[in-house]
Amino acid sequence: MTTEVQARDAIIGFLHPAWATAYPAVKIFYETASVDLDAVGSTFLRVRIDFVSSTRQGIDLNPITGSYGEVVLQMFMKDGSGTREPLVRINFLRELLKYQIISGVTLDCPRLGRKQSRSGWTSQDLIVPFQFWQ
Repeated sequence: MTTEVQARDAIIGFLHPAWATAYPAVKIFYETASVDLDAVGSTFLRVRIDFVSSTRQGIDLNPITGSYGEVVLQMFMKDGSGTREPLVRINFLRELLKYQIISGVTLDCPRLGRKQSRSGWTSQDLIVPFQFWQ
């Protein structure tokens, strides 16, 4: 059985070393509301782990809970810096995370999310659903 804290720690514990090795110059932020845009360079990654639902699994007197969530990875790049490198990084994240089983957490099929531009920055979301049992 896995808790939300254990699920979060497992996902970050898997993601962070791989990202830091592959892209040591690209800063990564976890579950932060704001980022100092003057201090991050031309690109950065923001990661949020959302727990979205739980369901009862079974009809017996001692059921377990299926819990579900999403890892939301937001790749930010300064406008005018091109799209190739951010796409390479998004593909790296997709390949790293898809269908992994990490300490009781099962990651599913990554999908692209919203893309938006604001204040000279463009962001592209990659959403990775996950589930675990409680």
